[in-house]
Amino acid sequence: MDIDVQGRLLERLLELRDQRTTALADTVRRQPATSYTDPDRLRHEVRTLFRGHPLVVGLSCDLPTSGSYRALDVAGVPVLVVRSEDGTIRAFLNSCRHRGSMIVEGSGTAERIFKCPYHAWCYDIEGRLMGQPMARGAFDEVPTEELGLIPLPVAETGGLILVRPRADAGPIDGPAHLGELAPEFAGYGFEDFALFDERTLELRTSWKQPFETFCEAYHVFALHHDTISREILSTPMLADFYGPHGRGVLLGRKSERLIHEDADRYTLRNTGNIVYWLFPNVVLSMPMTGHAELWQVYPDPDTPGRCSVTLRFYIRSSQATEERTPFWQRMIDYTVRIVMEEDFPQQERIYRGLASGSHPGPVFGRNEPALIHFHRSIDAALS
Repeated sequence: MDIDVQGRLLERLLELRDQRTTALADTVRRQPATSYTDPDRLRHEVRTLFRGHPLVVGLSCDLPTSGSYRALDVAGVPVLVVRSEDGTIRAFLNSCRHRGSMIVEGSGTAERIFKCPYHAWCYDIEGRLMGQPMARGAFDEVPTEELGLIPLPVAETGGLILVRPRADAGPIDGPAHLGELAPEFAGYGFEDFALFDERTLELRTSWKQPFETFCEAYHVFALHHDTISREILSTPMLADFYGPHGRGVLLGRKSERLIHEDADRYTLRNTGNIVYWLFPNVVLSMPMTGHAELWQVYPDPDTPGRCSVTLRFYIRSSQATEERTPFWQRMIDYTVRIVMEEDFPQQERIYRGLASGSHPGPVFGRNEPALIHFHRSIDAALS
């Protein structure tokens, strides 16, 4: 992030702190419980948001070299992303054109060829069919060019990889989709990061609720009283929005004292936490320790009360030293303990209340502007 932008954000935070307030929405919002629990609503969300919208599926460093690939499940769609020989990112339906078997699992580097485990049909990293062992002319009636992997719209912008998991969808304009945030992301240099660890958790709650966890800090002083509240202030919190996306900024508990002691030594990056809300389902957190966390939330397409959350924990390549490994291991363990043992169980308990049919739904206060913006953006997309 540009140093001047950091300075302006820091000034706004300190001004809100002096005024004993925080970023405020224009009004309170009452959110119906059925928006979390209704199966028809979920099907509409999956069809519109998780098929029609570009989704952030990773960072540029996930595919560092030609042949680097990653297979992932995007709300029921098997997707394969790979860096081609010319350095661009390509995305395909991870499904063989013969019988539909998944071509590859996990991540790694392909030696120019992907081979289906079912009948050994082979595809190159550009998605072209290269071989049909033992077929002996059985498929000659179908032109080879019609049997390549099915391409999906993909873009790489500002160090983020975006995929639209629907074959008949139009191309992705990455800079237009990310708007003013695109150059901000580019400034982090995500191509110079490296994946340190990854964790996945299956939750009994709506997919929207894990996302909501990161949309406000109002709960920090209470839910995290004995953990992160010792390091992060509940207020103030900035919330700025760019189309359906947004950016939130929090101050570290020691920030004011440090800043006032020697303002030239401190920037927003080392005195506060920055969190980006990437509509509809991804949170990119940039804590003051200098690492990056990519949180991806995907619904179970058939069950409103089930979802999966994946945390991908990145550090700068220059910090990936043997001496620093224990520190980063402690950091991810600490993060997992707070979010996956404090935040997410709370969301599961909330869902049980909403699904009971007796609770009308949450009330979002003016001090929770990102929650209000998130649900407004969903409503706009669905309409």
